[in-house]
Amino acid sequence: MAQAAGVRGRFPGCYMSVAILKLGGSLLDLPDLCVRLQAVFANFDGDRPLLICGGGEAADLVRRWHDCFELDEERSHWLALEAIRLNQRLLLDLLPKLELVSNRAAAESAWRRDRVPLLDLAEFVRTEEALVEPTERLPHCWDVTSDSLAAWVAARWPADRLILLKSVDLPDAQTDDSEQLASAGLIDSFFPQLTNSIPTIAWINLRREGNIIWRALIR
Repeated sequence: MAQAAGVRGRFPGCYMSVAILKLGGSLLDLPDLCVRLQAVFANFDGDRPLLICGGGEAADLVRRWHDCFELDEERSHWLALEAIRLNQRLLLDLLPKLELVSNRAAAESAWRRDRVPLLDLAEFVRTEEALVEPTERLPHCWDVTSDSLAAWVAARWPADRLILLKSVDLPDAQTDDSEQLASAGLIDSFFPQLTNSIPTIAWINLRREGNIIWRALIR
């Protein structure tokens, strides 16, 4: 039922297209994370990668604060986005090729200098939400994690593809529908509502040893 089988080697797509790479926060404990990310970057042939980092344990801490201090979801939403900035700082220290950006012009500048832009997610979301109607904003609640935020960014940018870098394989060849993945807890529950606004969504298990395997998701 998959739209596309696993693809080894360079990612398919148009020349100079924009591909958003969403790095799951659970991957931040990989000792060779830099090597694996560089291998992913090397698979882009003319495409322009834009990296977004997830929350991982930093966001989990905010979840515990939410429960402990009975924070409202609006406040927790923005605290979680601020927590992601800690992860961004780590990536910038680990990978000199990265450059922190908060808008499209800064990303274009980074690409021209052969650098990989790392999106300041909190700043971009704040700026973009001020430009759209309230109905076009994501809910500020725990149903929306960095997966949905990355999908929203991909739609707003706009990007040609969103590639989710995860810690696990898709469960099997029949489970690449976004609704099923949300039910299994592999993506957040809001994510399926955003899939139709993105031309291509793919999944890579970055913990897998050997060649990178790219798999497309069904809508």
